[in-house]
Amino acid sequence: MKQPFVLDDRLSRAAALFPACAYGADIGADHGRLSCYLLLSGKCQRMCVTDISAPSLQKARNLIAGQEMSERADFFVGDGLSVLPQRADAIAVLGMGGHTLCAILQSGAEKLQGASLILSAHTDVQLLRKTLTDLNYRIDREEIALAAGRFYVVLRAVPGRERLGEKELLLGPRLMESAPEHYKEYLCWRLGIASKKRTEEGKREWTWLKEEYGRVCNCGMD
Repeated sequence: MKQPFVLDDRLSRAAALFPACAYGADIGADHGRLSCYLLLSGKCQRMCVTDISAPSLQKARNLIAGQEMSERADFFVGDGLSVLPQRADAIAVLGMGGHTLCAILQSGAEKLQGASLILSAHTDVQLLRKTLTDLNYRIDREEIALAAGRFYVVLRAVPGRERLGEKELLLGPRLMESAPEHYKEYLCWRLGIASKKRTEEGKREWTWLKEEYGRVCNCGMD
């Protein structure tokens, strides 16, 4: 590598979930580290790198150029999936709130065309899961990342129908099945947040989180 760099835990898990493919897309790429890694590793033969901000996209251009990979990348300034020039085998959308991410998927639904989706929302992950089911996608994998002292859910979704109940939407169906690394700590973190909510919805969330933590630990909680 001309300019060595490492991925944080969130981007590392996204890269691990990204399937090997001929053409991948990184929507809202910002610094372009994920795209650069996927090209360097050979996991993706070509990448579409986009951002709504021209200065942010320039950072991605500079990073990828520094690794002598520019000829394998297409760069576009634009909003969401609208600038995708062709069908992508896999699409990553990371680093934004749940409502924004869902709006990108919904407004660009015709651009998905059966692509695998690698997604991470900073907030409202349950809304993202619901949106995926509405778009006829099912969640294939869910991982917990710990980066800069904060927990993130990183997931992969593929075409398919899946029915999720309210509890599954809140907790994550694949997280509940696999209890991945950082899962117990993640549940504790969410319990702390839910304990401050005074709504009925917040109380129900706290109860479900408490039950799930007890199940994972094989013990009760006071």
